[in-house]
Amino acid sequence: MSAIKHLEKLRSAAYFRDGGLPCIVREMRQAPSNAFVAMHDHEFSELVIVASGKINHIHAGKTDRLSRGDFFVIHPGEQHGYAELANGTVVFNLLYHSQTPPSALLAKGCSLVTHIFPKDCAAVRADVLGRISNHDLSHIVKLLKEIRREENTKRPLGHDICTALFTAVVLLLARATEPAGADASDDLPFRRAIDFIEQNFSRKIVIGELCEISGLSASTLHRTFRRITGKSPGDYLIDVRVAKAKTLLMQPGETLGTVAHQTGFCGASHLSRTLSACRL
Repeated sequence: MSAIKHLEKLRSAAYFRDGGLPCIVREMRQAPSNAFVAMHDHEFSELVIVASGKINHIHAGKTDRLSRGDFFVIHPGEQHGYAELANGTVVFNLLYHSQTPPSALLAKGCSLVTHIFPKDCAAVRADVLGRISNHDLSHIVKLLKEIRREENTKRPLGHDICTALFTAVVLLLARATEPAGADASDDLPFRRAIDFIEQNFSRKIVIGELCEISGLSASTLHRTFRRITGKSPGDYLIDVRVAKAKTLLMQPGETLGTVAHQTGFCGASHLSRTLSACRL
């Protein structure tokens, strides 16, 4: 195997455009020019799925030999690299930001979803999450190619379509790897409240609105939020605003003041204090 090359930092701005898609797909194939992929880390998360062939994944001082159907996730700051791609190897890399998962995934309550969208990326290690069947892999590859097509064609509603495709990929992986009975997906009233928050996070939201939209009492709504997200509705709203603000601040030309206005904060100082508190 080639000597480990230097560490590279993959920046969000090089992959995600302002107002662009929530996730993008890249393919890595066996070729003389990419027999070794330099050690690197990212500002974003990456779901990696081996579609064919074999490849070495280097991470945390160890090397795993991966083959068709294996998948894992890498979160921001984790250093890893690839080596010894066998002939015919194809690896799909699904790039995304893990701060705010699609609302359809929030109520699932399964371990795979919380690994792909962790509350604390620093506490999650990138190990092989599982292996999926050829049938499920074929379906997932089609979904990944659809995401890639949306990026290339830039058609209307691309953001929403890619969110739905990404959700389908994660749920297929979860269904293939979670034990029977792990899916707690019937919290439709809760998901209505989540959708409302994600669509209206830039303005003041009162608990009465969430109760009305979900059909739940205030006490039941609080208990449901605590059970599924580990947070109160107010704290979850702040998390959504912070995640949106972080994404906007990665874009060139954005200031704390303009981002604060777009994400529901009182001003630049309020946003700055909240971001500092989140890092503590």
